[in-house]
Amino acid sequence: MTFTTITLERNNFIARLTLNRPETLNALNGAMLVEIRAALDEIARDTSLRVVVVDSASARAFSAGIDVAYVKDLDAWGARQIGQELHATFGALRVLEKPIVAQIDGLCLGAGLELAISCDLLIASDRSQFGLPNIKRGIPAIVEAAILPQAIGIVNTRELAFTGRNWDAAKAERRGLINAVVPASELGAEVNRWAQELAAFSPRALAAQKDIIHKWMTTDLEAAIDFSINTVGLNWTTRDQREGMAAFLEKRKARFGE
Repeated sequence: MTFTTITLERNNFIARLTLNRPETLNALNGAMLVEIRAALDEIARDTSLRVVVVDSASARAFSAGIDVAYVKDLDAWGARQIGQELHATFGALRVLEKPIVAQIDGLCLGAGLELAISCDLLIASDRSQFGLPNIKRGIPAIVEAAILPQAIGIVNTRELAFTGRNWDAAKAERRGLINAVVPASELGAEVNRWAQELAAFSPRALAAQKDIIHKWMTTDLEAAIDFSINTVGLNWTTRDQREGMAAFLEKRKARFGE
């Protein structure tokens, strides 16, 4: 597929999906949502890829949210459909069987924050801003904002949703919204370190771990535990599992390849 609102690059084991509407601060529209899902489909089929980085071509924003021009004239049914499109895209990030690192530099607001929180790890520059400004436009936060109580607790979620205030990167890190904060000049190198670390692990184990975490988030406790036990049982039959345990016993670095 030819992309117009994103770019997709592959380098060794790592895919880089770049949001590429800098003129709108990567505001999400229909074309971008479709292209993100198409790129994720390509990544899912490429067995050489183990980790995904989602970043931005904008010098000012990861994503400033939904494109107002895209949604301002919708009727009730159209608004519902846009919500479903957003959920389909963010859900595709959450269920892709490869860990996704969000590289955030600048504004990460509204639907842009929902996109980021749908990734597995969030690394940000110290000039980044996070928020749900929806309430200032008379619109409640919806869709993958529902993940926020699990990520940062209900009290912090209420603060974001009710006030519409932005959090700076330091506050976002204190509240558990992001994994690390570094100077903007060091962001690319820091994200690359995280991605390279993950890419050295077993692809099968990474996929199983992501699936298990998803079940932890979306099912009841007993079902999630049962699923994780069964999944580990299946993982026990893989070459990577045997290699990992052999490497530990032989005191050498594991050579994962499946």
